[in-house]
Amino acid sequence: FFFFNDTATTEIYTEQIVGSVRCVQETGGINAEYMGENSQMIKNLRSVLFSSLVKNKLVAMPARGFSKLVINQEAAKYADNTKNVTLRGTKLKGNYNDLPTLIFFPEVLDSTENWLAFFSNPEYQFLDYRNIYILNPRNFGNSDRHPSFNMEEMADDVARFMYENQISTATIGGHGLGARLALGVGCYHANRVTGVFALDYAPVDYRYFEPYQEIKNYVSIIKEIPRTLKKQDASVVLREFIQDPKWRQLLQAQLKSSERGINWGFELDFLSKNMEFNKAEAIGTWNTNFGLFTGRSCFLFPDHSRWVHLNTNTIPILKVCPQNRGYGKDIFGIQGDEDPQNHWIYDHEQYRFPIARKLLRFLRMHDGVHVLLMDRSEIGNHFVPDRGNTRDKAGWVYSDYAPAHLHHNWRFSNIYEESEEFARKRREEE
Repeated sequence: FFFFNDTATTEIYTEQIVGSVRCVQETGGINAEYMGENSQMIKNLRSVLFSSLVKNKLVAMPARGFSKLVINQEAAKYADNTKNVTLRGTKLKGNYNDLPTLIFFPEVLDSTENWLAFFSNPEYQFLDYRNIYILNPRNFGNSDRHPSFNMEEMADDVARFMYENQISTATIGGHGLGARLALGVGCYHANRVTGVFALDYAPVDYRYFEPYQEIKNYVSIIKEIPRTLKKQDASVVLREFIQDPKWRQLLQAQLKSSERGINWGFELDFLSKNMEFNKAEAIGTWNTNFGLFTGRSCFLFPDHSRWVHLNTNTIPILKVCPQNRGYGKDIFGIQGDEDPQNHWIYDHEQYRFPIARKLLRFLRMHDGVHVLLMDRSEIGNHFVPDRGNTRDKAGWVYSDYAPAHLHHNWRFSNIYEESEEFARKRREEE
């Protein structure tokens, strides 16, 4: 697997970005626990929460379960510096040696486990072409906590993760607001990203979209639940006030017991503050100062999506990803029923299979390929014309060149040294 990379000789992992690399595995961990608030009975919560209640009569399906390989089972820690945030999640090892890497981020409040069945399904063949890391962003899951949701700092978290795990380049993808981070990584670290794919997401300001307002509403509801309640009592509150069955299922999975009462599997206080304070770093917005991603990209969403409106939201995609070839080539609306639960792609077979096939084609044929080439079949077979200084020289003879495509892990492997040694021995034998 070789990928286009025009900055292979450039050392970009400075101390400012990487920070101090953790060479020794940490064994300890501090569970994110909170001081309990004033104790009160569930019946007293009704008046506080009812005004924020959003009623939806929807149906959700549970995700399939199977064995997995966990990258790091440490508990989340509070990082004293934004440059010391460590990302954790789940790794699915590919079926072959020396495969490229895919890094994926789930939707806000979603669990990495919910995507294991999708990416490990042998019918979809993802593991034949990639090693897959399904990671939690900062403040979610067992990744470290820090108050900042600054996009550049969160993108640097991914760059550090790649450096510490000896990953030179990777495909970055995500679902929903997890795709926001994936695209941000592509913008800030384009020379370490072979391609970006987004599931049911477009780079727009979601703060006024109905589905984002629902998430914000649910966060405000659970913030009112006293931390001193028992887990079973808090579960009753969720059943009472979180009417959407899918979000209730996700929040129930995030609900944890602690010595003082309950705890959440994400940093509730930081998330609530970010969503309530309507600022440029809100996780629901996309800012022009994030820049552009000039590499290969693929956007997939249900054609009746509540997050990506086909008639308008594809325009921002083309503005942020100028090399995107447009609808039907790099942007796909997947046909399906008008179901408000279609955001959860892994729960619907009518979306899972077609999205998996189109995503696999992107990984096999387009990811990491020079943008002036049609697809991977042209690597080494098609030459790009060099048109410098030709407009005012009619007799100029056009030259051409083959774009360089380097090994996916050129920085942390010795494949080129081994190749040179092999060639030297061949010459000696001759």
